[in-house]
Amino acid sequence: MHIIQGGREPLIIPDLNKNDLTKHMELTKGWGGGSLIGIPIISKTGKKFGTLCGMDDRSFDFQEKDVLLFRRMAALLTYILEVDNAHQEVLKLSTPIVLVSARVGILPIIGDINAKRSDQMMETILLESKRLDLEHLVIDLSGITDIEQYAATYLMSIVKTLKLLGVEIVFCGMRPDLAKKAIFMYSELKQATFCSNLRSGLSSIGCNVISK
Repeated sequence: MHIIQGGREPLIIPDLNKNDLTKHMELTKGWGGGSLIGIPIISKTGKKFGTLCGMDDRSFDFQEKDVLLFRRMAALLTYILEVDNAHQEVLKLSTPIVLVSARVGILPIIGDINAKRSDQMMETILLESKRLDLEHLVIDLSGITDIEQYAATYLMSIVKTLKLLGVEIVFCGMRPDLAKKAIFMYSELKQATFCSNLRSGLSSIGCNVISK
């Protein structure tokens, strides 16, 4: 098999002892030789994720079928990473903080709050609150489809964490049916400020909305 090195093509070294890239490496000396195949993992947009490597402590004459197998595995990993990246971007977009006045932001939460999403939301909220230099963040809960004990714990963690950064939280817009379910969470949520709707939430921090 011909050795191809660099760029988007495979790196194939049938004998580590005979290749200029590897013959002086400590790993090669420790193994006493061996072989290597590396397939770059690159997205369709050209983003490099890394390299899928296969190594053996013996010399090996890689055949076309071996290279094809590694190419297929690299393609599968590339697809998985691209899907994960796309999912992360969706999560970021699902946590938009809208600046309504100097140092006052609104965060509408839509859908369910699960463990993975809550971690992403927390990270985004912290970064955006710092970037926008917020003093107040009004969180609109009217778009939440369901609320469980975990959601209450998460909401309070937002309050406590942002308070350390000097950001005060106001919740608003909880639907009546969810409010009934949230009664059992009162002990965790009683320290938070709740308002009936977005207008009253903004008014509570002195940010009045003028109706047309």
